[in-house]
Amino acid sequence: MCDRTARHLLRGDYAAALKDLQGVASSGEGAAGRENVRGVALLMSGDFRGAVQAFDRAIELEPKSMEARFNRAVALLKLNDLAKASAEFERVTGLGGALQASAAYHNAIALDRLGKRREAEQWLERAIAHDASFHAAILYRGILQERRGDLQAAGKSYLQLLNLVPDSVVATLRFGVAAQRSGHPETAAKYLRRVIQLAPQSAEAGEARKHLVMWE
Repeated sequence: MCDRTARHLLRGDYAAALKDLQGVASSGEGAAGRENVRGVALLMSGDFRGAVQAFDRAIELEPKSMEARFNRAVALLKLNDLAKASAEFERVTGLGGALQASAAYHNAIALDRLGKRREAEQWLERAIAHDASFHAAILYRGILQERRGDLQAAGKSYLQLLNLVPDSVVATLRFGVAAQRSGHPETAAKYLRRVIQLAPQSAEAGEARKHLVMWE
């Protein structure tokens, strides 16, 4: 899912990327827990407004329900209510708990869509600080760094992910491209060939072949 979502983000296809985002089940019981479960079901079925209403009821019944607040923010993000979604994700991150990293990552998506890419990078840093092995956040940070032309930082992000997931096709491709653009053609060729080896029929392999033809 990490690579798939990254493909969408690289293309700026946020609608497709959002399809990968899911809510979380409730750890609570009783009426609040049932409303949260109802909201998750509505969220997965595509009824985002109905999901928000269910999560609102869950929060009213149990104001400390982190799951309901997180899920409400996901539903708002899917509704393209970006400012409200960002504020809710920021609140969840500030409250602590197991959802901090994921809330920070989701907030980065909302901020990126609002055109606040520097802030989005900062929230990805927070996500990684909460979870050093958060693959999607590390890859997304590299993508944003590459977009603004900081190829050295982007390369470090891609290498960080490759140390965790050596077979990440997207990270391998992006590191190869960043290396070439930074003036390291031999390193670039090594990683681009690795993309073709990992997934010869993939879109990434096709892009790697194009770069190799242009640069060799």
